[in-house]
Amino acid sequence: MKIIVAFALFASLSVASVACSKSETSTTGTTAASAAPSPKAASAPAFVQKGIPGGKVVVGYIQDNQDESQCSAVVDAPEKKENFTKNADKVAAMFKGKVVSSCPTGNVVGTCSAGFGMLVNYSGPKWTTETAKKDCTSHATATWVD
Repeated sequence: MKIIVAFALFASLSVASVACSKSETSTTGTTAASAAPSPKAASAPAFVQKGIPGGKVVVGYIQDNQDESQCSAVVDAPEKKENFTKNADKVAAMFKGKVVSSCPTGNVVGTCSAGFGMLVNYSGPKWTTETAKKDCTSHATATWVD
């Protein structure tokens, strides 16, 4: 959750939104690459990013360097994607994260809305739904996405 605190600080400094996604994202939050299921994944339902507010899309992803089981989908207005893409590496480095083309989706146990357009996906086996929810709600600006 260090990335949440860092983004809160970032937002308070009034710096532009940032992040990067090398794949195209639809309004449902799925990437173009995940839209076509592989033969092996055909029986599993496609991952749908929870918590995306109306009128917003995923503009990029940042994974926590210290805990790769926490990966944030950054959401903003579609027209903000270019700005996010331009500044993503600087912001990710500042928050000790790294820009990734997408977040892992195979073992997501829950999502935390950290505020400031950050949707943190927690993945197992490190996290369970209960431990992720507890971690999420321990931060003042964060809420659990059901």
